[in-house]
Amino acid sequence: MGENRKICKTLEHFLTVAPYINRLTIDDMGIFICDTEQVIWEVAPKTFKFPQASYLGDNPDNGWVVYEAMQQRRRLTREVGGEVYGVAYVAVGMPIFEDEKVVGGISIYQSVGRKEKLFEIVKSLDQTIKTFDTTIQQIAAEAEELSATGEELGSISQETTSQVGETDEIIEVIRKIADQTNLIGLNAAIEAARVGEHGRGFAVVAEEVRKLAQSSSVSTKNIRQTLDKIKGAVAQINAAIKEVTTVANHQAVVLTEITPAVDELTQLAETIVSMAKDLTTDIYTLYPGE
Repeated sequence: MGENRKICKTLEHFLTVAPYINRLTIDDMGIFICDTEQVIWEVAPKTFKFPQASYLGDNPDNGWVVYEAMQQRRRLTREVGGEVYGVAYVAVGMPIFEDEKVVGGISIYQSVGRKEKLFEIVKSLDQTIKTFDTTIQQIAAEAEELSATGEELGSISQETTSQVGETDEIIEVIRKIADQTNLIGLNAAIEAARVGEHGRGFAVVAEEVRKLAQSSSVSTKNIRQTLDKIKGAVAQINAAIKEVTTVANHQAVVLTEITPAVDELTQLAETIVSMAKDLTTDIYTLYPGE
């Protein structure tokens, strides 16, 4: 500002307190004070830079929020994207009055880097929640399918056990027949020996009958051993099926408990978005009467 340039008392008051404005906040900000023709005081922000190192003496134009505030005679807020100066910021402009006449204006500029960072965090959080939710749904579906498969296998296993039991009864009948056949063969051999030479042919038949009975008896024992192994295997399968079903049901319960937590995370993400937006919301638009 030129030494011979005169300014009104109201602007002088603003210039007196201007050096303290930036120190009264915890956020970094830039400040411009203008009369109706040019910038008469400034402090540059530390977190971002404008194209010029200094704007002292420059005339405010249509691109300046303080210019529009003076023209419209009211407080204005504008958010500027990072594509303009390489960093996103919010600007607030307010006209300065003296005797109801606009004698100048003041504007502050503050980076919205924290807001942008919050949006990035929320975006990442939202993507994580969606992935987590999809995974939970997949696990829940697989748990239900696993439980259904376990129940089906359990039914098949029970049917197999029942069939093995029926086979066991058949083996017992065959064993009894083999015992009776062996007894018949033994009696026939005794009778053939009693009649001597005339019963020789009958003796051969009796011997074959006894061999058949013995063979049936051995086969019956082998089959019984095999059935016992099958029973043991079926018992192990039943135990495994019960364990799988228990695990699947437990997973379903746990996933049911997790779902509210996922919903809570979603609400939290929405809250963060709202808070991020509030960082640059003009409070005077929320409470216009104050």
